[in-house]
Amino acid sequence: MAIVEKEEKPFGVAVLGLGNVGSEVVRIIEDSADDLAARIGAPLVLRGVGVRRVAADRGVSVDLLTEDIDGLVSRDDVDIVVEVMGPVEPARKAILAALEGGKSVVTANKALLAQSTGELARAAEQAHVDLYFEAAVAGAIPVIRPLTQSLAGDTVLRVAGIVNGTTNYILSAMNDTGASYDSALADASALGYAEADPTADVEGFDAAAKADELALAREKMEKELELKGMQLGVDVEKSRTDLAANQMAEGTRIGAQIARDKARDRLDQRKLDKPTPPKPSKP
Repeated sequence: MAIVEKEEKPFGVAVLGLGNVGSEVVRIIEDSADDLAARIGAPLVLRGVGVRRVAADRGVSVDLLTEDIDGLVSRDDVDIVVEVMGPVEPARKAILAALEGGKSVVTANKALLAQSTGELARAAEQAHVDLYFEAAVAGAIPVIRPLTQSLAGDTVLRVAGIVNGTTNYILSAMNDTGASYDSALADASALGYAEADPTADVEGFDAAAKADELALAREKMEKELELKGMQLGVDVEKSRTDLAANQMAEGTRIGAQIARDKARDRLDQRKLDKPTPPKPSKP
C-alpha cells in the first residue's frame, strides 16, 4: 500500500507595505518557499500586498496588489499579517483590524509600538493571537527572543548598546575624519543610512522607542505588561544636531569618545501597575 503524505494546510500571508523592507519580505516568501515550508511544517502563501498605489512597476504581480488594506487583512484565507508600511497611521488601524479578526501580526513599526503598545497587546491577548515585533529593534540582530526565552531564568538589570545606525555613522565620521555634523549627515543620507526625514534618528526618538520595546519584551515575558499604553520612558539625550567638530576633538584629546547609546535599567523604574502576588496559604 502506498503511503500518501498528508498535505499541510498553508498559512496565508498578507504584507502591508512594499518599500525596501516590504519588497524583501515578498521576495523571501516567494523565492524561499520550499525552505520556509520545511522549517515551518506548512507552506507560506502570499495572499496579497497592501500598497498606497497599485501599479505594474512595483516588482510584484499586479494581481497581488491592493489599495484596500481593510479588505486584505480581513480575508478568510489570511492567517498572518506582516506590517512594514508605517507610519503610525494607517498602520495602527490595520494591525488592530487584523488582531481583532484573529490574525497574528508581525510588525517592524517602532514608532507605532512606542505609542500604542498597550492597545495592540490588549487586542492580541483578547483575540488569542500573537503580536511579534523583533523586526522593530535591531532587525538583523536577534535580541527580543533571547530576552524572552534564552534569558528567561535570569534577572536582567540593564540593557545597553548603540541602537541607531544613523547617529552611529555620523558620530564615527565626525570623530574619525573631523567632518562637520552637516557633512556627516549628508553622507549618511546619500549612503542610505538616514531616513528622508532624519529627525527621529538625530533627536533620539528612534533610540528611545527601541529601548521601550526592549523593556516591553521583558515585561511581556514576566506578565507585567502595562495594557493602558506605554509612553517613551527613557530620557532622550540632548540633541546632537548642535554638536560641533571641536567638541569631538576635545573628547578625543582627553581620551573620551562621544557616542549615542541607550540603556534600560531594571524595570522597577517604569513604575508599572504590577499585580499584587497572592499571599501564601497558612499550613
